Amino acid sequence: MDKKCLKTKIWTSILALLVAMPIFVVGFAWFLPEHELWQHFSTTLLPDLISATAILLIGVGAGTVLLGTVLAYWVVMVEFPGRKWLEWALFLPFSVPAYVLAFVYLGVFDYSGYAQIWMREFLGLPGFDIRAGSWAIILTFVFAFYPYVYMMARASFKRQKVSMIEAGKLLGARPIYLFFKISLPLSRPAVVAGLLVTLMETLADFGVVSLFNYDTFTTAIYSAWGDFRAVEVAAQLASLLVLVAFFLIYFERKARGEAKYYSTEVSNKKLYYANGLSGWLISLFVVSIFLLAFMMPMLQLLIWGWESIEQEWSVKYIDFIYSTTILTVVSAIITVVIATILALPGQCKTDSVWLTGIIRLATLGYALPGSVMAVGLLYGISQISVISVYFGGESINHIIFGSIFLLLFAYVSRFMAIGYNSIEAASKQIKPSLIQSARLLGASRLKLIWQIYIPIMAPGILAGALLVAVDVMKELPATYLLRPFGWDTLAIQVYELSAEGLFERAAVPALVMLLFAAILMGIFQYLDKKFFKTF
Repeated sequence: MDKKCLKTKIWTSILALLVAMPIFVVGFAWFLPEHELWQHFSTTLLPDLISATAILLIGVGAGTVLLGTVLAYWVVMVEFPGRKWLEWALFLPFSVPAYVLAFVYLGVFDYSGYAQIWMREFLGLPGFDIRAGSWAIILTFVFAFYPYVYMMARASFKRQKVSMIEAGKLLGARPIYLFFKISLPLSRPAVVAGLLVTLMETLADFGVVSLFNYDTFTTAIYSAWGDFRAVEVAAQLASLLVLVAFFLIYFERKARGEAKYYSTEVSNKKLYYANGLSGWLISLFVVSIFLLAFMMPMLQLLIWGWESIEQEWSVKYIDFIYSTTILTVVSAIITVVIATILALPGQCKTDSVWLTGIIRLATLGYALPGSVMAVGLLYGISQISVISVYFGGESINHIIFGSIFLLLFAYVSRFMAIGYNSIEAASKQIKPSLIQSARLLGASRLKLIWQIYIPIMAPGILAGALLVAVDVMKELPATYLLRPFGWDTLAIQVYELSAEGLFERAAVPALVMLLFAAILMGIFQYLDKKFFKTF
């Protein structure tokens, strides 16, 4: 084996294993079983948890893929009224935390909400229980998470060769046929990357499912930890979520086989023009999604915020914004740098089953709830300290616990999947012939990275950075448990006010979070237009 290749494998493996450390700690909990409590969970709760979680995953997965892919295809391939501003407006629901969307929907559409009151009093329709069944929670997740698929599918559709689709049009193929036979298969890696992130986000969610009283693995994890103080059982249940995420990735890879698509082109040409009624119907549908997923929740938050702004706003929000900004920017930079290193193409990586497996393992942290990720880190650091003291060293607990380092570690490990999936999808569009030509001309590995890999992967890197930044801003459990003293964030303020039932006051920090996310997306839009010319 080439020495450079061996060195690359060793350092990449160490980096991936370090990111995956909390997953190993969670898996280690199986060696410390709580037999009686685990028997209670497995016999009385596990069957219902499996079925409820499966229904949720299937519904959310199908909904986000359908909605995100169709919306992305329309804004890229079809010219219709309002397309230009809707293309960017459809990103905005990503800035709304899922738990904020959930409590707004419950406040508006619950039996005592003004929507149902209007239906009963003015339309004479019977009321309904929004918490009954799984349809309402699935819709909430779909509206909250479809931007994952939309963002990645949009970037993929923009890079497809228009000439192939135009050739199909000249041969008389209908648009729906071309979509399923050309556009959709070519965008599959990007769509599946968004789907995997969506499913892992759904697996790890606690806020939405608890508000809707919908029991999943995550609620059982919090019950084992919060009600029974059994961290081992909570970690064991969390490890099952990691196992589910692993099989999702594995089966997708097996189904894809060796299929690959390479392209460095970016197209702004519209293939179809929806004129007349068809164009306005498309526009109406897209606007309806935007209204339900963003504008209506935003207006409700504005109403609540206007009523409580004088009572809630103070100089303490400067500290909230400062803490949120520092944690968001630093963690996003660290995550995308590591994700880019792990996603860089190369013969050393493709030839190593071990290295590929370790990298995949490093991206499974997204399936862990933030609280369990925090416990895994705390438990892992404690065990390292025990080993250090045993061999005559000093404990590192007082150095690591309550530090920004540990919180950033949790962010990187938790959100590595987002950055990696986005960047890897971009790396798969690098033509092998381009790399071979550069090597024949004597280009070094470093020159390949800076002059070929990074420029082509830049859209995926930028998208990954945005996704990580917004998710870090919204992250609640890990931040709540690991934050240093005095580092309260906007998400912490939303949680503390909501926990006390002060929803009107909680709207104030929620609105600041939305403004913060809008600024991040504005930066993304500026860079996207300036450097990548994809608008």
